[in-house]
Amino acid sequence: MQITGGRLKGRRLYTGRIKALRPTSEKIREAIFNILNPFLTGGSVLDLFAGTGSLGIEALSRGMEEGVFVECNSAVIPILKKNIDSCQLSEYVEILKVPVSRGIKILNTRRKKFKLIFLDPPYQKQLVGKTLLELNESEILIPKGIIIAEHYHKEKIEDTYGKLKIMDQRKYGQSLISFFFSGNQT
Repeated sequence: MQITGGRLKGRRLYTGRIKALRPTSEKIREAIFNILNPFLTGGSVLDLFAGTGSLGIEALSRGMEEGVFVECNSAVIPILKKNIDSCQLSEYVEILKVPVSRGIKILNTRRKKFKLIFLDPPYQKQLVGKTLLELNESEILIPKGIIIAEHYHKEKIEDTYGKLKIMDQRKYGQSLISFFFSGNQT
């Protein structure tokens, strides 16, 4: 697996051999970032259920300035750290080793703001809706910010979660990518 674009294009990412780890494929990442390209002009990115960190690292490669990665699986943390270190991004990122719900609360308490949030929970766990509700209740997404949720195509999600409104969806195999925007998009 490698970075598909930006200043780190071609950089290999370590994936390990952990069964629970399901990194976003290069094809899907490239499609997501082709859609997001005009939006990648600085600001902060949040990678929830970070895993290998491929989504957050790709965003940093393509123009985001800093990032926070939230991952609670202790077996995955060394892989995430290795990828961040090998891409020489350590000074631009923070890793929170906590469950996503707690991470959102911590970041809200710190008054952190994000322009871009990736949400890629384990499939079959029905966590997308719950996490979108938590993000809606927090104040960590800037006005006109974007949340990209990757989830199993059969997982039921709503069109709106408070101020978060679905604006686009794309299906790739068994993955559905849902784009949520905060507030009015003009």
